[in-house]
Amino acid sequence: MNLNTFPLGPFVISVGGLFLLVGFIASSILLMRTIRSRDLSIEFLSKNLVYFLLIPLIFGRIGSFLQLLPSFSARVNDMGILEKLATFVRYFFSVWEGGLDPTWIVMGFLIIFVAVAISQKEPIFKWLDAFVSPGLLLVIFVHIGGFFSAWGYGRPVSESFPLSISYDLQHVRFSGPLYPVQIYGVILFFALFIIGRKICRKSLFSRTKWKDGTFFGVMTFFATMTNGFLEFFRGDAVKIVFDTIRLPQIISFGIAFVALIFLAVHTHEIRKIIKTDKP
Repeated sequence: MNLNTFPLGPFVISVGGLFLLVGFIASSILLMRTIRSRDLSIEFLSKNLVYFLLIPLIFGRIGSFLQLLPSFSARVNDMGILEKLATFVRYFFSVWEGGLDPTWIVMGFLIIFVAVAISQKEPIFKWLDAFVSPGLLLVIFVHIGGFFSAWGYGRPVSESFPLSISYDLQHVRFSGPLYPVQIYGVILFFALFIIGRKICRKSLFSRTKWKDGTFFGVMTFFATMTNGFLEFFRGDAVKIVFDTIRLPQIISFGIAFVALIFLAVHTHEIRKIIKTDKP
């Protein structure tokens, strides 16, 4: 399959980039609605919007570029220092090669948001809860774009495997059928999105309302565990630790562990984050 790009007049449009743009617009609309429903300050968000948009994208590209580093190193191995630097800059900003890493985007956003929110004395936990559903929606679109542009493509499977996909793209190192891991991601994260929306509504309108930040911790745990699970099916070139474990997998499970610790400290009783609140 090669649906990575399509021509539009004199331009060549990245399908993955297009879905990323649509996902950003959709998640922004949902975020605005969530902010209004939770009585948060839109002015705070708009005033720092450049930081909240630009820095996470840079983080996302860094994460993706680190995964492409082996192929980049091979490409510039025989170049001089200045030529290596110029190739690095061009390669780094060629977002259509490797795309953006969703986990690193989330990490970058959380780092810059928490720093700015603390400095401006905003209710951090309330804000983090508000970002969950829009964030999951954006991740869904990232996986859809990844399906067409081969971001985070799957491992090889046998010819007899009922659901598989093949890519005819230079940055895909396998020519045979692969796991459609991006579709798995769409299904799993869409399920998390629906469940999260129901939990959010219940916690907002039930008599026993969840403490601010608990919803964020719960969904972060399940989202990162889901991403770690998907790494078992991915075949793109990334750093391998201990000869078998993918680095993004370690990061995902590590964040999930941190989320559990946060929940234990934040709620003082983990059972309360698992039980469904009764009206």
